Amino acid sequence: MTYSVHSMASVNSALQHMDMLQRDSVKVHTRIATGLKIGSASDGGAIWALAQGMRASNGARGEALTSMDLATGVVETALAAAEGISDLMVEMQGKLVAATDTSLDERGWRTLMNDFVALGNQAQHLVANAAFNDINLLEAGAADISVLVSENPNAQMAIAAEDLSDGGGIFDSTLPASLPQTDASGLATRPDATMVADFEASMNAVNAAISRLGVSLKTLEIQRTLLVKQIDVTDAGIGNLVDADLGRESAKLKALMVREDLGLQALAIANEAPRTILRFFQ
Repeated sequence: MTYSVHSMASVNSALQHMDMLQRDSVKVHTRIATGLKIGSASDGGAIWALAQGMRASNGARGEALTSMDLATGVVETALAAAEGISDLMVEMQGKLVAATDTSLDERGWRTLMNDFVALGNQAQHLVANAAFNDINLLEAGAADISVLVSENPNAQMAIAAEDLSDGGGIFDSTLPASLPQTDASGLATRPDATMVADFEASMNAVNAAISRLGVSLKTLEIQRTLLVKQIDVTDAGIGNLVDADLGRESAKLKALMVREDLGLQALAIANEAPRTILRFFQ
């Protein structure tokens, strides 16, 4: 066996082993502290890049989710107002039909038609107040809206506006002038069966518009559910790629602590070897 105070190969070997153990210990401590086994590109470039791409996709999905939530508010508000208009039209029809009764004098049928106008004015107030986030699908000149439904900007859902202003093509009071009005003084003659039939056609058109809004709302709900599921699945996939298994890391840490203790003992033994040289000179 060769003894030297210059090379001390066994000591250097023990020191290198201890240095390796300390580096491994730092990595394990970092994983435990952060909860990530791939916290940066240096931990695994390919996996880190893949996870970043998945995070970007989920970020875009989050923006789409915001777009859908806003659109849902717009459609829900429009739908609630449109249903209220339909309910008022049911009452309006009753007044209109009653006013065609030829046994009523002019004062009687005009009183009924004044009620008809008052109900129609309420319907038009609902149209005016059906805005959410400054978007009103029921007002005159309302524009269709497009909604993001995924991370792909080209995948958008169109929701059509439903103009329920009087004379807008769906709601029609069948009066000589558009609502709102003060009273029914604009009517020159008693309402007749033709006016009733026209109003019923308008009611059917309003109900069809309500049905379209309901379908749009249901579609938004389905698309939102799918989008949330995609976000959750992607988050889980990212976790599988980069999250640390804390149980395993804890076991590794304990094993490293034991190995460090053994390494310290090995280093102490290696340091004792050169001391034997002094015995040669005693």
